Amino acid sequence: MGSAWALIGPIIQLFLFWFVFTIGLRAGNEVHGVSRFLFLMVGLVPWFFMRDMINQGAKSIRAHKQYVTKINFPVSTIPTFSAVSYLIVHALLFAVMYVYLVAAGYAPSIYNLQIFLYLPLAFIFFLALTWTTATWVVFSRDLQNLISSLMVAIFWLSGVIWNSYDLEIVWLSKLMLFNPVTFIVNGYRKALLYNQWFWENPIEIYAFLAMTVVVVFIGVFNYHRLRKEMADVL
Repeated sequence: MGSAWALIGPIIQLFLFWFVFTIGLRAGNEVHGVSRFLFLMVGLVPWFFMRDMINQGAKSIRAHKQYVTKINFPVSTIPTFSAVSYLIVHALLFAVMYVYLVAAGYAPSIYNLQIFLYLPLAFIFFLALTWTTATWVVFSRDLQNLISSLMVAIFWLSGVIWNSYDLEIVWLSKLMLFNPVTFIVNGYRKALLYNQWFWENPIEIYAFLAMTVVVVFIGVFNYHRLRKEMADVL
């Protein structure tokens, strides 16, 4: 079935979460008026996209090293076309989720249009991040192993399956403002479930934009500093 598994895998995971929380545990609790499964689904769909952007994007250059070592190919485009492939999968998975939300009565809504803000922001941020990580992984496989190991921690600590706004520890709730995964996940939930505009809490988007500028700068700097040595290392 080839590349279809990129879509089938997340759908199977969503089904398992639905079965566990709806039938298995019969969890009737809600998250601020939204069923637990819907809350999880809208958090998991962008997470699958960000997970691939982080984990697979970091090894994109090494995975396509034939373009670096054998022909005159613009290496900077390798993370980009890898990211576009993850974006296509995300669009298909989002379409499946949106149909479910329509059936559940949460869509369509004018608030849903904010997805066209959150998705491009996520794409730009994590693409810029791969300009650094993919470059470094060329020189160190240990970094790829570290990133893979950290993905589990990022998943559990970023509010993908719990509500980050319920944190009662003040300093920790402020620290979450600088977690890009948390910002995107909460953005999807605001746009699709809670009917909230992004400007209602402007400090969140200001923090994310500031991080994006820093990540883009670091990514460009690292790529230009190391690009001439990649072919020799690979």
